[in-house]
Amino acid sequence: MATSLNNCELRVAPPEPTKPLTSADTGLPTERAAILGIFGKNTFWLWLDLGALRIGSLLAGFFLIRYLGPRDFGLYSTAIAAGFLVNAISDLGLTRYTARAVSADALEAPPILTLSLLTTAGFAVLEVAGLLVAMLTGHRGVAAICAGLIINNFEGTAILCSAMLTAKLRSRQILPGSIISTLALIGLSALVIIFHLSVVTFLILLMFRSLSVLGVRLGQLRDVLGSMHFNSAATLQKLVRSAWPFFCYNITQVGYSRLSIVCFGLVASESMVGIFSAAFVLSDVFPQWSYAVSGALLPLWTRLFETGRNSELLELRECLMDLIVLLCVPAAIAIAIFAPELCALLGPRFASSTLVLRILAYRVLFSVVDGFLGHGFLIAINRVRERQRAQAYALVLLGVLTLVLGQLWGPLGAACALFIADAVLILQYLVILSRLDLRVSSHVLVPSLLAGGAMAAVTLGLRTNVAVAARLLLGFFAYGALLLLVSRARVLGASRTLRHCLSGM
Repeated sequence: MATSLNNCELRVAPPEPTKPLTSADTGLPTERAAILGIFGKNTFWLWLDLGALRIGSLLAGFFLIRYLGPRDFGLYSTAIAAGFLVNAISDLGLTRYTARAVSADALEAPPILTLSLLTTAGFAVLEVAGLLVAMLTGHRGVAAICAGLIINNFEGTAILCSAMLTAKLRSRQILPGSIISTLALIGLSALVIIFHLSVVTFLILLMFRSLSVLGVRLGQLRDVLGSMHFNSAATLQKLVRSAWPFFCYNITQVGYSRLSIVCFGLVASESMVGIFSAAFVLSDVFPQWSYAVSGALLPLWTRLFETGRNSELLELRECLMDLIVLLCVPAAIAIAIFAPELCALLGPRFASSTLVLRILAYRVLFSVVDGFLGHGFLIAINRVRERQRAQAYALVLLGVLTLVLGQLWGPLGAACALFIADAVLILQYLVILSRLDLRVSSHVLVPSLLAGGAMAAVTLGLRTNVAVAARLLLGFFAYGALLLLVSRARVLGASRTLRHCLSGM
């Protein structure tokens, strides 16, 4: 019996209704603590990939941004953003489809990888040709964008391979490629700074970095590569139709995160784009761990949903949601308060990014909730079209607001547009879940905001000559103390959830 995923057909055999559900039905234990342990283990390896290893990349990025300056960093950001948008089309939705389809049926992996490699090769030929023509004719901007297209083409396929490993609960195996990627980025950044290379040269070097990571990922999927086959074009056409809802969703998902940079580049100079992009990069550091959370949760939630273990699914969502809110609120406040110190790391040319970062800091909560509820929960419960529609509305709103407010107020207006679009997107998620009678508990939100206000008051009330670390520690102490007073039960419940997650590591 097949389970319908909008118009997709995932070959999943549900358990007999007369049998009690056991761990064999999903490959998962029945106890919530044990499920949290598996989640914690997978999250740990994904966090090393998306979080800890990014620290090295972040440090290299700080020095690189200082070296490039607003103008060249604006060109770099535009090239990468354009590459993201084009890769969303060439991917055909396969990356998002892989995360759920392979979680439900491992036999989906070979045809997915076959089609992905075919599209990667086809687009790579066109992109390399465009790069050569642009370099021979001396068009610096076009060459940078073509290099950005190639980088994201290879990286997109490498991400698909990572999603396939995660869906098979083999998250640990993504680390070798990530280590190579981080070390290569650090080394290439050093070469660019030492030898005063151009931004176009840097992008070309990054192409080979992305290609090497893709090679490592494919080597880890030798079992899938050995099963690849090309029976007929009809087989691949059927796969494209199955992935169609995810293709539409992938355009809105990837486009949503990069559209603000591309649209702002239409109404502002490269220097202004660099000012905005620098603040965007800083605001996106903390949410990296949330991408690991949603990536690790999707295969677990999918298995629970496919076998009707809905009560456990909802319990898992609620306990993790409390933990996420409790962690994100103080992080957003800390980034907003210490925005001047963070922007100072990029050098005096990026001083104008301070106010932009203070606005984008509050995206920390929205971005994390988007990954948790959107990429994780809504996809797992078979609501791809609803999320796609919500993101399409937010995408249009973001594009219009960025063009209008960016023209009026520059980087500050682009930041406001992104904040408003994020808020509208999260509101749509809550409406969707409310219509499904799957409302998200908000009991911990108000106490967290009250405690966050106390944290801000304590941190801002101290003299500026007090060490940043001391102000930050006192602020966190005020946050935790007030939370224990007003919502002790929720805090203790979140600590138990965290302990269960850590037990799996």
